[in-house]
Amino acid sequence: MLGDWREEVVWRASGNTALRIYSTPIETTTKITTLLHDPMYRTGLAWQNTAYNQPPHTSFFIGNNMPTAPRPTVYTP
Repeated sequence: MLGDWREEVVWRASGNTALRIYSTPIETTTKITTLLHDPMYRTGLAWQNTAYNQPPHTSFFIGNNMPTAPRPTVYTP
């Protein structure tokens, strides 16, 4: 939501009168390229926008104790 390095979660307030954004002020030590650089994730976004409203998945694990994320070989012709 905020577009930077923070972990965020958005919850609606009881009564549906507001959105609450919870975030951490602690910077992560895990650095990866944007998810749109991952071909599987990018393909998932395409199919989600065409009819199959399914959440896109990355081609690599993102989570606790994850190995270094692979560098994508995405290029623009």
